[in-house]
Amino acid sequence: MSDSVDPLVQLEEALPQLKGAVEQQHLGQALIAASSACIDLPQRIQRLNALSATLTLLTPYLAQRAADIREAAESILDLGETMAAAETVEDLESIARDVRKLDPSLGAIHRSALNLADAYARDHIAPLSALERLLQRLGRTDVAAAVAELRRMEGGLVSAGLQLPVKLAALQEAREALAHDLTMLASDPEVDAFLTGFAKHGSVTLTLVTKTVLDWLGEQAALDQFIVQPID
Repeated sequence: MSDSVDPLVQLEEALPQLKGAVEQQHLGQALIAASSACIDLPQRIQRLNALSATLTLLTPYLAQRAADIREAAESILDLGETMAAAETVEDLESIARDVRKLDPSLGAIHRSALNLADAYARDHIAPLSALERLLQRLGRTDVAAAVAELRRMEGGLVSAGLQLPVKLAALQEAREALAHDLTMLASDPEVDAFLTGFAKHGSVTLTLVTKTVLDWLGEQAALDQFIVQPID
């Protein structure tokens, strides 16, 4: 008989090592896949931070998109928990899957942020067009130009990217500055209250539309620039 080891015995003895080698290779492949998926994660986190800062500036509007934002945020939190506890091949595979889901989640938050910014602009910027025409009639072209600049700034939000919270904050600050400038237009507290209320909120209640305000608007031939609408 040959002194060589029976090939079947040799194979049997090697099986545990083979199993370990296959598992190690699988782990390596899963680690590579997870690592590859996470390459752009810092940029995604930057984007998330920018969106978070944007939503903070739009707090009064958050309820309109609460479900979308909550669902996207939960996906991101799930990814963080999986990464923190990753120990097995299955964990690494789950990370790779969750990272791939991250972009749709961020996209959903981004769309929500833009929709809320649009709602803000619709309520607080668009109505100022009536004031722009009034200001031009009053010869205050400088303040009228500030209103036009607000509209230009609002138009730049959709393409702002990571600068969205910065540009939105600048728009809100410019609007506050305009409200202050409007107090210089008339030397009457009732007219001032009407103009600044309109600038700050995009509308005013009829309690601010006093006889003095109506007379002043009539003197400026501006009564046809405003309409009355019920509160929703």
